[in-house]
Amino acid sequence: MKNIISIACLLLSMCFVACNDDDSEEKGPQLAFSKLIYTLDAENPLEVEIQVSEPVQANTSVKFNVRGAAVQGEEYELSADEFVIPAGERTASITVTPKNNFEGGKTIKLELSPVEGYVLGEYNFTLIEVLTKGQLICAFAEENYVLPGELEVRMNAKDANTGKYFSASTDTKVPFIVGKHSTAIEHVHYEFVDNPDKMFVIPAKKSYGTIKIKFLKWEEGKTTLFLLVPDGNDRVLPGDVDQTEIYIKGMTTPDRLVGKWAFKEVTSIEYLRENNWYGGLDEVAHLPENNLPTDILEFVDGGAKLKVHATGDMAKYFRDCDVKFLREQQLYLYELAGIGRPPMVTASMLELSQANVNFSGTNEKLRAVQVGFRLLDDKETLEVTVLDYEPTDFLYDTYKSNADYAAEGDFPMDFHMVRYHFTKVK
Repeated sequence: MKNIISIACLLLSMCFVACNDDDSEEKGPQLAFSKLIYTLDAENPLEVEIQVSEPVQANTSVKFNVRGAAVQGEEYELSADEFVIPAGERTASITVTPKNNFEGGKTIKLELSPVEGYVLGEYNFTLIEVLTKGQLICAFAEENYVLPGELEVRMNAKDANTGKYFSASTDTKVPFIVGKHSTAIEHVHYEFVDNPDKMFVIPAKKSYGTIKIKFLKWEEGKTTLFLLVPDGNDRVLPGDVDQTEIYIKGMTTPDRLVGKWAFKEVTSIEYLRENNWYGGLDEVAHLPENNLPTDILEFVDGGAKLKVHATGDMAKYFRDCDVKFLREQQLYLYELAGIGRPPMVTASMLELSQANVNFSGTNEKLRAVQVGFRLLDDKETLEVTVLDYEPTDFLYDTYKSNADYAAEGDFPMDFHMVRYHFTKVK
């Protein structure tokens, strides 16, 4: 600060000489900054004001030059590139907003440009001392993530001086690093969404930032991504969770299902038996629980077609058909709920061009259906969730009651899904 004052005094003395030389030649209202020296807080915006010795007759634009070691656009921003004094007024101001001002000892110098009909006063320039932001302790919210189709990763920030959660008046950027021990390759197996500079952005008044990662391709042995908080950064200190491991699971797309899958179990039968909401015991007397290890779903033509080889109850629903990926969707595993909220998983909703939605050996209504598919972590187990059906042999009263209240596009049986597990046939 002392250096800034010394520089200002030197410049001001030079200005006095120049002004004395010009006083005999120039006449008119004086125009100058209101203060010779300002201080830009590390976190909060600053109002810089100019004033004129008498009210202006019309809206008056006053340009200025920007100098100094602080870099505009990186370490600070200006709200305008000129002052505009409204007609009948004597003052105008602009806002200087701190950004990534981490290096100490930097200043901003604003110099007024001449305006016809006005005389520049003693404070025809101003010096702004830029205070630096304090250090942040940054940590990932989770040690492990799983990337299906798209994933949001969170980083929390605390003030290193106070230990309290960080909060600033402007957005704050925090860099991250891709660990060298990652096996997944950026732009091949994943990509950061709209984030070429690899930065978490902590919004104003928030204490955390997020990034999005998008799945591109699954490849054996290329399934891990490590993100790290940088060490040795002037601004950022690593917190307790200084790295996170992301498993590139990817979406369960049809091409990953090519081959044969043999029936293993129906995991939701007991849940269905206990949750026939609107009917009697006859509603659960014929649940589709009789299936055989020889019942097989086979995906061919790159996963674009499904062939059904089955004689058990699953044959009452599944038909040979075309297969198309629709979207990812969150599904509840109601059969695992116990006490409390059931776990939620991300499944791929595939469109099967036809299935018997009556799920019956005697009644048949064929139409396109949406079915959830999810490869479990062992890659050898395929979970299939049937929730798009209109049963006639079981849970028929439950279906009718649910359908009466279902909105367009809803699945009336989404609380009564039939969930299968299949095992990869080698």
